[in-house]
Amino acid sequence: MWKRRTAIMLGSMLLLSVATGSAAASTLVESAKPVVPRTVDTPGARFLASEIECSVASPVVVEVNVDCDGHRSPNNEPHVVVDPVDPQHVVVTSNDFNSNGDQFYVTFDGGLTWTTGNMSLEGPGRIGSDPVTAIEPKTGNVIHASLNFRFGPDGSDDGDIVVSISTDGGVTWGEPVVVGAGLGDDNDPQQVFNDKGWIVADTDPTSPFYGRTYLVWSAFFARSGRYTRSPVMEAHSDDGGRTWTAPQEISGSNPVCTEQHTGPAGPCDESESPLVALGPGGVVWVSFLTPQNASAWEPGERSDNTEFVVRSNDGGLTWSDPVVAATLEDGKRDFPRNVQHRPTLSGLQLRISPTGGLAVDPTTGEVLIAFTDNRNGTHDVPHPVTDTDVFIVDSTDGVTWSAPVPVADMRGDQWFPAIDVDPVTGEVGVLFHSRRPSQPALYDTYLALGQPGSFALTRLNTEPSNAVNDSVFRAGVPGCERCATFHGDYLSLDFGADGSVNLGWTDMRRRVGSGPTSGFTENIFFSRL
Repeated sequence: MWKRRTAIMLGSMLLLSVATGSAAASTLVESAKPVVPRTVDTPGARFLASEIECSVASPVVVEVNVDCDGHRSPNNEPHVVVDPVDPQHVVVTSNDFNSNGDQFYVTFDGGLTWTTGNMSLEGPGRIGSDPVTAIEPKTGNVIHASLNFRFGPDGSDDGDIVVSISTDGGVTWGEPVVVGAGLGDDNDPQQVFNDKGWIVADTDPTSPFYGRTYLVWSAFFARSGRYTRSPVMEAHSDDGGRTWTAPQEISGSNPVCTEQHTGPAGPCDESESPLVALGPGGVVWVSFLTPQNASAWEPGERSDNTEFVVRSNDGGLTWSDPVVAATLEDGKRDFPRNVQHRPTLSGLQLRISPTGGLAVDPTTGEVLIAFTDNRNGTHDVPHPVTDTDVFIVDSTDGVTWSAPVPVADMRGDQWFPAIDVDPVTGEVGVLFHSRRPSQPALYDTYLALGQPGSFALTRLNTEPSNAVNDSVFRAGVPGCERCATFHGDYLSLDFGADGSVNLGWTDMRRRVGSGPTSGFTENIFFSRL
């Protein structure tokens, strides 16, 4: 059984340590981010509802570093959303380790000029993470969702899912409002840590739910500090994010979910990393991962994840039972582990997640899921070696799914896929990182454009990112002392109504500091094609 989460300090990073006696649930550790103490103020001394830091101008919208504040503190986990009414209006959000909150970047001219700043903290002592954003077409509100969490002096912690609203396109933001409340006091009979939110607005004018905004996340429940379950939760708003329905569980039951911490087999309620997307006519799709499907484990293996999908045809009022979309090769003996016991790539320390992307063709309703695993590497052995690839599965009805199709025939590791569909051409776009086989310390960022089984690749960066000389997230292990342990958990792309593809990724090319403290920091780069 899972023991109480405990905050520990490792160097300058505040990490989350989870002890578990259940291999079946080992991949379901809630994923609070490393925390770098504030560099601008005394920690917890002030609360940033919203502040503008700087502006960016670029004559060409290719490889724009939108982090113009000059801080050495990293930014990662970009999320990109395009205004459904005005494709020149784009909002990007990210983790910001200078403010311990989230960063916003907004452009009204297709990426030529940007305004950026900090927002989305509930109050002093809170930490923002997992930034995702939607633009609601009826009100024009930009709605930003975030994990806000804290660590108490007794080691207890709680994680709230919050939303912040901007009524001026993303330049200024209101104070966060709690949608899913956490509870972290071990004296209470039950604790809750809400994690990994994802948000989307219904932008289909023919939908009966046009303008409805959906927010999903995983809620990690515990009793007296011992993990019990983590169902997928959902809430929605019809007024531009100002009020929300009460959170409801939507992960449902499937007979293959046999591995349970508590209760009989069936509930698929030990989930993580839910994603939400909208199809034609307002159909809502949610995908999530769980290792509860023991039939997908190889002999001697445990904890391989299964990707499940649920849907709602009535605006989120009722939900289908989960359907298996894909089984992954990502169990306990499929990836090497980094210094924090997280899956990583061979010879590196980067935390790697199988989480990818969920997209729906706005014309045909075809559903697509992208993910990463190590099926083409050396797996199910005590010392796995990675040759990770990005895969796509697709379905026309959400019930029958294709076999996984690789996105790119490339040597080395590929990871962190994001996916969307061009509303003009119907082409599928997949954004991902790829490691250089001849220079394994370096990685590039690619866009794949086409259809499953036939993609054209474009490298977006002219200079590579360096994963072994990090300025902040240093592993400190022999032979890899400065190797980065964290560069976020996802990338993002979004097609505009005009067919433009807007891309945001975590780039590690900028060197900061000098001498022993020098290294590469993490910045948010943007491109529009």
